[in-house]
Amino acid sequence: MIKDKKIKIILIIICVFIVAFQGVNLFFDLKYYGEARQKYDFIREIYVDDAINEDDSGEGYPRLDIDMDKLRAMNEDFTGWIYFPYLALSYPVVKEKEIDEYMYKTFDGSRNKAGCLYEDILSDSNFCGRHDIIFGHNMKDGSMFGALNTLNGSKGNFMTGDNARFYVYTDDKVYQYRVFAYYVTSSGSGAYSVVGSDKEYDNFISFIKMNNAMTIPSDIDFSKRDSILTLSTCSGKSGGDGRFVVHSVKTDTWDMD
Repeated sequence: MIKDKKIKIILIIICVFIVAFQGVNLFFDLKYYGEARQKYDFIREIYVDDAINEDDSGEGYPRLDIDMDKLRAMNEDFTGWIYFPYLALSYPVVKEKEIDEYMYKTFDGSRNKAGCLYEDILSDSNFCGRHDIIFGHNMKDGSMFGALNTLNGSKGNFMTGDNARFYVYTDDKVYQYRVFAYYVTSSGSGAYSVVGSDKEYDNFISFIKMNNAMTIPSDIDFSKRDSILTLSTCSGKSGGDGRFVVHSVKTDTWDMD
């Protein structure tokens, strides 16, 4: 009996320790999330005019007034701004000089679990590569690429029309992209293919079609081999190799006014 009581006490102590440990981790996670949200809200408020108006012709892009020069003065790795209306996703994008450089570093250089949205080291800084990739954390509060969870696990084809379109703003261009695929994969899979030739492009599209969780709209023509931009975030258990990717194709380009 005494032995059983000791075992129970030990188990209770272990459970209390685990709960306390998880509580402490949750406290710091919420602290980091809050700090990161404030930082990016501040950047949007100061450097981006969100009084969005469509072009009078009805064929234009959302007119975000972005102070590119000041953003680059804050961070020389700044390459553009991504705006995905349907997901209410609006963030600066940087290009890493070292692998995972911005995994835990925010746009202003502060250390934070939220990190920054960043192009991988092999992507084109002008968003004109055959296949460019932007990485971002799957934040529990829905910030950063946590917004992609709206799509993760969905079998519906609601990514049509305006819902499927997002934009990347650079110094002199605005690019429109159209989502045509999303699915769960793993780090290092074919979803992250380096595409340097027509054959590699065609093979990449074939891989995507085999894994896609949505139906590709019939009016998307890959024969022109337009630029593919992939948005990638974590999926599944923290620290695992599960990934959720969203593939898009460049469908229009405008010169910045």
